[in-house]
Amino acid sequence: MILRRRLRWLVIGIVWLMAILILLELGLRLFVAALPSRLQEVTYTVVHGVPFPERWDRAWTRNPDHYFIVKPGLVDALQFGSPQVRFRVNTIELWPGGGIGFRTRPVNYRVDVAVVGDSFAFCFTERSDCWVTRLEADTGLGFVNLGLPGTGSHSHLLVLQDFAAPFRPRLTLWQFFGNDFNDDYGLFRAQGKLAPLVDGEPAEGDNGAVPPNGVQSWLRRRSALFAVGESVMNGWRLIQDPEAEAFDDRYEVRLPTGERLRFGQPYEVGALDMSRRLNQAGLEISRAALEAAQRLVKSWGGQLVVALVPTREEVYQSWTASALGDELKAIESARLAMLDLCAELQLTCYDALADMQARAQDSKLLYYEDDMHWNPLGNRVFADLLRAWLLERELLDA
Repeated sequence: MILRRRLRWLVIGIVWLMAILILLELGLRLFVAALPSRLQEVTYTVVHGVPFPERWDRAWTRNPDHYFIVKPGLVDALQFGSPQVRFRVNTIELWPGGGIGFRTRPVNYRVDVAVVGDSFAFCFTERSDCWVTRLEADTGLGFVNLGLPGTGSHSHLLVLQDFAAPFRPRLTLWQFFGNDFNDDYGLFRAQGKLAPLVDGEPAEGDNGAVPPNGVQSWLRRRSALFAVGESVMNGWRLIQDPEAEAFDDRYEVRLPTGERLRFGQPYEVGALDMSRRLNQAGLEISRAALEAAQRLVKSWGGQLVVALVPTREEVYQSWTASALGDELKAIESARLAMLDLCAELQLTCYDALADMQARAQDSKLLYYEDDMHWNPLGNRVFADLLRAWLLERELLDA
């Protein structure tokens, strides 16, 4: 009798536990937008297969020559930088058979300025908010935007040769961000031109996590409750979009404007740290690319200007330095290495750090809260600063 009663209570307890778990699972799926960003990502991954509010096709894709290219012929293609950062992309081929899509308008005008670069030239905003578009509107000159996300200096040289050179622009803006050295290494490594350089560090694509067993893997793909619980327990996201870096919100600060800035993404620390052999190898690739680019632009009488984009950790270092410690030195080392290249190769370079730091002191947030890229205001500020710098040096028409 006692045993039967205990079994009955055990069954009732199991039923109630199952009901609670099911309600929690449904609640997470229904109210995902109310969760913190990191937990939104793991829940969206279970629901949609990607860590964003809805399924979407990435505009950029792997390419053996450039590392990444953008697909041509896109029309209002939805893109995400984070669960909160969304924008739409239209692309064109500059000429039939070009094979690469560019986020620029059809070129039926004189091209005065060509822009090459990575995602900061491509812009993680609507095209109308991109600094390239704003600078074109402010100057009245003809711009062509040849920015491609996920690319380094070697790719930028190829784009310059194949797509900018036919226009012979009098000004070429070469946008640089600190992960360009890392992307150059990644490209040459993918092409088999370089051996792995790990020095005891995790190899490319290895985040140090213990591979899940079959049950764990099944639960991660199907249970938002399991994924959220695991993420909370481990302190970082174990479910990843296989084509995107995980965002680890280890640090955040509240700015005087009341806005939050999340920073300290492990990807940036590793990709920008010039003490790593693989980034040093990428620097040598970038050096050769910049030397060739300078010769090429001079061959048609043009002017090459390298515009250095600072990280949000550097721009807001008054707020980030205490949390980052030595990691801030690792993050800024790539920009400093590029400045050394500017001096060594006698390049004309604009380092936007000091100007953007000054603007950041009394401005709303210039970067997205949880994405490394400029928001529309940051693009506006950079366009204004770069235009003033170019005018001061008589590199741009007033």
